[in-house]
Amino acid sequence: MKKRSIALLLTAMLVTGSLAGCGSEPANSSSGANDSTQDTQQSTEESSSEEQSEEDPGTAAGDRTITISTQNTEGEEAGWKAVAEAYMDKHPDVTVVVDLKPSDGYDQWATNVFNNNETTSVDIVNINLAAEAASGKSINYADYMENDSPYSNGPWKEQFEYDMQTVDAGTGSFNALSLQSVKVLWLYNQDIFDEAEVDIPTTWAELIDVCEKIQAKGYQPIAMPGDYDSFYSGTMGWLAQVYADQTTRSTIDIWRSQPGDYTYDPTIDDYYTYDPSDPFNDDTTKVTRNPVRFFAAVKNGDYTAITPGMKTVWSSFADVFPKYAGNEVMFGTNKEGAKTLFYQGKAAMYVDGGWGIVQFANDMAKIASGQDIELKDGSAMEGVVGFTLGTFDMPSMEGEGIEAKARTIEVSNGFLGAVSKSQDHDDLVMDFMMFYSSSEGMSLYMDAAIADGLAPSGPSLVYGVQYPDEIQNAFKNLTMIGNVQKSYGQSLARGFAEIPESYRAFYDYCLEFLQGKIDVDAFLQKHQANIDEHFETGMTNSKITLEDLENPANEPTGE
Repeated sequence: MKKRSIALLLTAMLVTGSLAGCGSEPANSSSGANDSTQDTQQSTEESSSEEQSEEDPGTAAGDRTITISTQNTEGEEAGWKAVAEAYMDKHPDVTVVVDLKPSDGYDQWATNVFNNNETTSVDIVNINLAAEAASGKSINYADYMENDSPYSNGPWKEQFEYDMQTVDAGTGSFNALSLQSVKVLWLYNQDIFDEAEVDIPTTWAELIDVCEKIQAKGYQPIAMPGDYDSFYSGTMGWLAQVYADQTTRSTIDIWRSQPGDYTYDPTIDDYYTYDPSDPFNDDTTKVTRNPVRFFAAVKNGDYTAITPGMKTVWSSFADVFPKYAGNEVMFGTNKEGAKTLFYQGKAAMYVDGGWGIVQFANDMAKIASGQDIELKDGSAMEGVVGFTLGTFDMPSMEGEGIEAKARTIEVSNGFLGAVSKSQDHDDLVMDFMMFYSSSEGMSLYMDAAIADGLAPSGPSLVYGVQYPDEIQNAFKNLTMIGNVQKSYGQSLARGFAEIPESYRAFYDYCLEFLQGKIDVDAFLQKHQANIDEHFETGMTNSKITLEDLENPANEPTGE
């Protein structure tokens, strides 16, 4: 098996002078916001104050003003300003205000925007963090997708990877435009792999063998955070979803739309056939889902967490964690601590998103130029060593209940939504978004954002966008292997229905199991009890009732 390393051999020597600045994770990670946007456009500075920007659209804002208030993560402001300035050059009668908000507390702020949608002047937000507050109050992109774009030679939907967008299974609408790609993968230290004389693993059994040989050389095989954030929204939570998906591929036939269902689309559903050998077989463009059938399957016990496949998955996890991730120290390690171990050359492998490739290049360039890598507490990361960085995809588990090869979390990111106001204003905002999502607009955005520290998480989903050579080459070896987050196959992997109490309980019994206090059967029993306990809350949050489950073909009443 041939070893594969990242193009450009991202060592400290080779990345010297490549990318300036320190990269950050994509939207939803806090970077500390700048309260003053210092917008360069005349007549917009006075409208960037919190009170005017959010509560008085009839005065300073008006119908020809577009206000962008996404999260202020690294590089975002520079990118938006570049797009805003270019758009106003094309449309002198329009004012675009860039008024980004801190990541901390953004969910509450965004919820308030939609709760006051009739008075707010805010237009563009990260809508995924507004949750149910945005329901019925946002612009439906589907209403505009077939419109000819003034910024390309065809319909708007042909400017970018439309198939990667999240479209509602029941209505065909969507309210979140996501134009950056994200892929979760394994990063590894090629120098340690060479010393241990190991190849990249393609199966879980091979991963264990690699871990044993690396540990014998005196290195920690895997740098893995083991705190609550890791199991909830980070690395261990990602792995839980990835490997649950290996056991649930066939369940698409349980909740796929049936003839007569309110979600059924004969143009695709009439021709669908389940094929576990094709990792893209259950893409949303090939088969529709009926959420009522999903909840009915959980309620009736047709879809459960207590399966031979899930027993294989969690038994396999216990063969690796925490034994090859620092033993008990793993549970006291957060993401920053795990990354530090990897950068120090003390650990050989580390799971991250594609942005980690660019971050590594940025960080090694800083070290090579005599700068520090700053940690969140303001201190400098110590003991960083240069090494050749490589990547590999998720090694597949094998055994009872495993139905297909491992895929990964391979999604679009950004979640840009817009507050719906008058028809004329909605049309104006959508025209701006057409420009932003064009090759010209996204190239302007990326050039400015990257120069200001943005670390792209993967190739842009907008056609015709080219990154600087060092980033383009870093992503060259990334190939799509299929996404686990497009159906309900991973929905019982780590709790239920995005309910915080459910995820907290999941973390507690994960620790019990991985610390050897309970066996795998007891773990799965607790996991299923957690799902059962929060089932009705999950249905309520999805606006589905127990009565709706009796007639899954009908659109849920939500009452």
